[in-house]
Amino acid sequence: MNSFEHQHEAMATTFVIHVAGHPAEYARQAAAAAFRELDRLEGELSVFVESSDIARANRLAGDESITIGDDAWQCLLLAAGVAQATDRAFDPAYATERAAGTPAGAPPFTLDPATHTLTSHVARLHLDLGAIGKGYALDRLGELLGEWNVTRACLHSGGSTVLALAPPEDRSGWPVNLDAGGSRPTLRLAHAALSGSGLTVQGTHLVDPRTGGPAARSTRTWALAPSAALSDALSTAFFVWSDDAIAAFCAAHPEVGAALLTPDGRLVAHAALQELLRAADPAS
Repeated sequence: MNSFEHQHEAMATTFVIHVAGHPAEYARQAAAAAFRELDRLEGELSVFVESSDIARANRLAGDESITIGDDAWQCLLLAAGVAQATDRAFDPAYATERAAGTPAGAPPFTLDPATHTLTSHVARLHLDLGAIGKGYALDRLGELLGEWNVTRACLHSGGSTVLALAPPEDRSGWPVNLDAGGSRPTLRLAHAALSGSGLTVQGTHLVDPRTGGPAARSTRTWALAPSAALSDALSTAFFVWSDDAIAAFCAAHPEVGAALLTPDGRLVAHAALQELLRAADPAS
């Protein structure tokens, strides 16, 4: 497999782009263009950049509104959709303090498509796109590489999310190691994204948005999805969900796959991710 690797620091992690099917200099230029886009996205989405749309939203008082850019809009729209689909097992506003007596289903913010505005409905909004922003960025970088006619590429954000485009011509997929305790099965990933959530990589910060307390799970979960933003958000939802809830979600959404590491070290997979694992190890 003849591919070229390029790295860039952004969003508090290392992004990596592997490009196949193009000469080294062209691959470098395409990756550089993608990383410029990544820096721009960080300026729009990071809660740590004071001028970002997300940081501006977090300074809103109750019932105040701001106009936000397209990337913050699209990312928040995706996040709100996943929050609804997972009954808030994933929630970009999980750290927002809600007033006593607030109805359980009342949204802390709303988005107006006619005016591209975000309106806060709490005394102090607290948005954090950390569990979807890197995935969203990978999707955008993949689109930009397509504008450069780079269709055979694999993109990573740290050790948590991988977006695989078309594989090199001589391969069925990009090799991706699933670090599942003592085993490291190598999946062949193409035209899909895989994300993982767990305490070994992310520490003990994972919170169950429904309770406000730490997630009960102490092992890792993975989500396979058509986009990196969706896999990023779902791997977080899977981490706070029960095993049965994960299985039920995958059964209802055939485009999604899941895997989880049990406390006794077994790897349990569902749907499309189960199929990929079987292909990696037919004896499993």
